Amino acid sequence: MTLSRVAAFALALSLASAASPASACRYGECYDKVRFPDVYSAVDRPVIVRPGYREVVEKPPVVVVRTERVMVQPGRVEHVMTPPVTRTVFQEVVVRRGGYRWKSTYGPWGERRCKVPVAAEVKVIPREVVVAPPRRVRLVTPPVFALQNRAVAVRPARRIVYDYPPVVARERARVLVRRGGTAWVRARY
Repeated sequence: MTLSRVAAFALALSLASAASPASACRYGECYDKVRFPDVYSAVDRPVIVRPGYREVVEKPPVVVVRTERVMVQPGRVEHVMTPPVTRTVFQEVVVRRGGYRWKSTYGPWGERRCKVPVAAEVKVIPREVVVAPPRRVRLVTPPVFALQNRAVAVRPARRIVYDYPPVVARERARVLVRRGGTAWVRARY
């Protein structure tokens, strides 16, 4: 080998040893700048697939139609005066009394007077006679009933509230635990 080549090789070797970290730390403590990666971890976390909600259902009342006997007019008690019961009676009333009177007649013998019986003048007069006096009679009118359809609530209206909880699923996710960076670490050699 030639001298120039040996010199070049020695120079390169000395330069390489001077640039290496081991040669730089020959006389004291040495630290290397090291990069740390990010640290991740897999965790299970809840995820809402469907949110919870509330449903309100209005149920109408259950109504049945019933036929009932209903009093349309209440019964009454009245007191009524009945008219008197009368009867027509015919009564003979003497208008002029009967007796005798003298009657003069003229004939061939002259005037003649005769005593003639005169019948009494009687008139027939109708007259109302009370057979039964007026009375106070109690009249009872029974109540009047009719059939009527009536709506009856068997069950009242209801409001039912249904609460539906949210649907939650577990999801595995990669979570950053510690952020990476750089640090100074003591050199080993």
